[in-house]
Amino acid sequence: MWRLSVRSVCHYWALFAGTFIALALGVALIGVSAAALAATWNVPQPSGSGNPSITLKDGEGTSHTLITGAPDMGGIQTVLVMAAVVSAFVTVFVIAGTGAFSVALRRRDMGLLRLVGAGGPQVRRMVIGESVAVAVPATLVGCAAAAVATPLALSGLNGTGLSPIDMRTGALGGPLLFAAACGFAIAVLGATAASRQAARTGPAEALREADLDCRAMTTGRGTTGVLLLISGAVMLALAPGAGSEAATPLALFGPMALTLSTALLGPLYLPPLVRLLTAGLKRTQSVSGLLAVEAVVTSRRRTASLVGPVLAIVAIVGTFTSVLATTGATVTADDRQRTAGQLVVEPVSPDSGEGLNPDVLTKLRVQPGVRAVSAPAPLDVAVAGPYSAWQDDAAVADVPDLARTHRVSALEGSVRALAPGTVAVSKEFSDWYGVHAGDRLTYGRFGGEPVTAEVTAVLDGGSAVPHLVLAPGTSGAAAPQRATVLLEETQAGAVEATAARLNSELRDVGVKVTPTADWFGHSTSDQDRLNDLVLLVLIGPASVYALIAVAGTLVMSYSRRGREIAGMRMVGVSEEQLRRMALWESLTTTLVGAGIAAVVITLGLWAYRGALKATYGTVDISVPWAVLAGLVAACLAVAIAVAVSATRRLAGRGAVAVLNTRQ
Repeated sequence: MWRLSVRSVCHYWALFAGTFIALALGVALIGVSAAALAATWNVPQPSGSGNPSITLKDGEGTSHTLITGAPDMGGIQTVLVMAAVVSAFVTVFVIAGTGAFSVALRRRDMGLLRLVGAGGPQVRRMVIGESVAVAVPATLVGCAAAAVATPLALSGLNGTGLSPIDMRTGALGGPLLFAAACGFAIAVLGATAASRQAARTGPAEALREADLDCRAMTTGRGTTGVLLLISGAVMLALAPGAGSEAATPLALFGPMALTLSTALLGPLYLPPLVRLLTAGLKRTQSVSGLLAVEAVVTSRRRTASLVGPVLAIVAIVGTFTSVLATTGATVTADDRQRTAGQLVVEPVSPDSGEGLNPDVLTKLRVQPGVRAVSAPAPLDVAVAGPYSAWQDDAAVADVPDLARTHRVSALEGSVRALAPGTVAVSKEFSDWYGVHAGDRLTYGRFGGEPVTAEVTAVLDGGSAVPHLVLAPGTSGAAAPQRATVLLEETQAGAVEATAARLNSELRDVGVKVTPTADWFGHSTSDQDRLNDLVLLVLIGPASVYALIAVAGTLVMSYSRRGREIAGMRMVGVSEEQLRRMALWESLTTTLVGAGIAAVVITLGLWAYRGALKATYGTVDISVPWAVLAGLVAACLAVAIAVAVSATRRLAGRGAVAVLNTRQ
């Protein structure tokens, strides 16, 4: 059957061209993501010589030595992993969809094979052989493209500033082998699922004339769709009570399961949904519109295949970007709400690394109208837990002053000054590691000795409270990067004037004083720029890939619609009406896919909002409307361009010749 598979691929090249391009691009995206991740893992780590270290014993007595100075690659690694997940998901979705669609388009050909004596297992081997014939050159092309694109991608990532140090291209053998294996497995597994449908094709299918109008929903497709629907619903139902950390994967993967489910179950609900949404077209008596509606409603598998890529990319991109944007917006909004101080003091050049020296803080505290000044001094520490040790963020701070300049409350213990040998922990630290007031906690600064201190309070103050708050006078802390100033009630109405006065008096010590509202405005703009870079890395390649997948699916569809178009020409439908019909079809399938994606995104954000409300005082839902609208517009433009050009080409051929030609 291998020779028949190769000949089938060559004969139906238009059907397999989309699969080839989609698989090659998918392998390239996975390869680049894997190579970039490998570059982050290959960043040189500090050695014990010349870098401060500390040895701690966990609760079981096991010693752990931690070394400071290692670059924090966690942020860029998280972005790259998410980009790889999006790319892999879209690749699996598109390849599986195009494989099943290809088999459905050739139902009569499968029937002819069965009619001449081919058995079900032979048909299955032929379909899998076709996949292998496409997968081998596609993975090679994808790996070659990844090898060329990886240095360019790493150079672009280094330019964004997302990585703390520049990444360098390492050995590509492992990442490319991983990408090739993933691509080959995706292609073969997708073909295996489609081959089951092909093997069930009966000889009588060779006599059918209508395309895609029977058995649009197979048992396996329906069962898988229902299971994914239940899984997605369960994940979203659990998210509101899971806490912000645990809710993030639930809010991401729940919509992914719903997206797959809605795509698989499309042949069931799309026809009535399209009829309901296009009911107004019947009143217009538009021939093109009515033909488009009937074509969309009648060819259920074709409609589901055309809606699928748009649904997948808009839903996944919308979910990931909205969750990320909502998290950032909520943290910022919570910071605004919790900050009671009216002024922020920081060095004139914050990027220089120089903090506020003690003399500046002393001058601030004695200024007329100043009620309190808080300036946590950051300190990297190592913390010992029951079974491990880890590096964590701490700060030396005066807890009463911090509670005055920020809305900080004590969930356990009380808000009071810390004495030597005591620490306070944040609510998040307490939730993660089970540390409570009255417990003993072992920690130490790098280059120092381990210290065991009593936890006197668990503080709820959002990002204003570091994981560990150490007593004033603790050595080793860096200079504070900024200070928050709370004014007396008599000065609260003259914030601008007070800021101007302090700027004038403190100009010679290299600091600037900014009203809190203005400072948050500037920091929000910087965060927005960083978020835009993350979105570009996360969705840029996958969006381009999805647009190509939309075009490939349409090319596959129109490669088998010659007889349909010719038949309409024979009964008097003009070329202009056919082009308008193609436009209506593209508009309908794209907007329906985008609408269903909007419902999936809304459900995911609803579940995530419930989880955030349990952690933050205020939740700010943020959806990148411009990105999603641009993505939908791009999908629509690609769909219209391909559909209209394919219709024009088919309509221009001789109708009788097309009707007499075997497709």
